[in-house]
Amino acid sequence: MVISLLSDGTLFDLGSADLKPSARQVLDQVAQVLRAVPNPVLIEGHTDNLPIRTPQYPSNWELSAARAARVLRYLVQKGGIPSHRLIAVGYADTRPLAPNNSPSNRAQNRRVDIAILKTSQNALRFGSR
Repeated sequence: MVISLLSDGTLFDLGSADLKPSARQVLDQVAQVLRAVPNPVLIEGHTDNLPIRTPQYPSNWELSAARAARVLRYLVQKGGIPSHRLIAVGYADTRPLAPNNSPSNRAQNRRVDIAILKTSQNALRFGSR
């Protein structure tokens, strides 16, 4: 099962990994779902293909990983999810949902996917679905 959260407008501002106030309500609901199952969870950060070059995020790799880590931290600290169940990974623009050829398509690709994995040590060890 994958819960896909579009970043724009809800989770993060463009080019940022700081959670917006509106993200907390969404992540609280996600945490409620995750507390009901014992499975490992993979948190995937995704970006569009527009380059970012800031001192904090020299590329989309750093931004996507920072967003995934920020969601992970929230789920542990505020959502009560045990940290040993969570994996954070950044995919940058390598797994788009839509072609990066329009503003609306790029907005679909800026997301955080939360994948509830099958209960397996291999899935948890290697972060594979």
